[in-house]
Amino acid sequence: MMRPVVTETRRILKPTGSAVFILQPNSEHVGQMRGWLWEFMAWVCREWNMVQDVWWWNTCTLPTTHTQRRYGLLRMSIKSCVWLGEPNCYRNQAGVLWSESKDNARRRAEQRLAGKFPTWESPSGYTTNDKRARTTLVERGGVTPFNLLPIGASQNKSSHGASTPFKLVDWWTRYICPPGGTVADWFMGSGTMGVVAVQNECSFVGIEKMPGKGYFETAQERIAAAVEKAAQPKQLTIEDL
Repeated sequence: MMRPVVTETRRILKPTGSAVFILQPNSEHVGQMRGWLWEFMAWVCREWNMVQDVWWWNTCTLPTTHTQRRYGLLRMSIKSCVWLGEPNCYRNQAGVLWSESKDNARRRAEQRLAGKFPTWESPSGYTTNDKRARTTLVERGGVTPFNLLPIGASQNKSSHGASTPFKLVDWWTRYICPPGGTVADWFMGSGTMGVVAVQNECSFVGIEKMPGKGYFETAQERIAAAVEKAAQPKQLTIEDL
């Protein structure tokens, strides 16, 4: 099913546009996986281009029947963000940088106080130049994120069973969609992607083949509410002054 979708997506994308399909491998039965996801990724690498391997880690994954003691299997907590596009596709690294962790800053400060400036040893055993690290951090405005995105699914308040967390959708929108660009969602569901697009001042095109169970109506209501909120005058805060 995914191959025709990918082919059509490639056809309509702008030259610098890219697409992300968030997919989870599933099992034939407990103890045996299907290999379709890896076959799909190999196919898109041959037929188009995978920009980078990126994974979403659902940090809120609960134990299931798969994790019962008699099976001894791990929780299924990651999904692949299959990122497709040309090698030079648009991406805004500055829009998705992370803040430096408190632990990292503390360890660097301890090293300086111990007279070990300007280098310190990371847990991996590599030596880092403190001055260079801080200079890079300031110039870039943050820390480059890992290709494993730790975002809990519980952060999405949508009732759709296959919903994607709001923060994950927002991260990808800020990363690969330019300001004022267009976001398209071929599997709109309850409209999370549309809400995020509106909040990031992007245009949105949503398609839903199975509008049953009220999800399509929910999507319309959520996106309309987001548009109405975006049209309201912004209230200034201390940070804006």
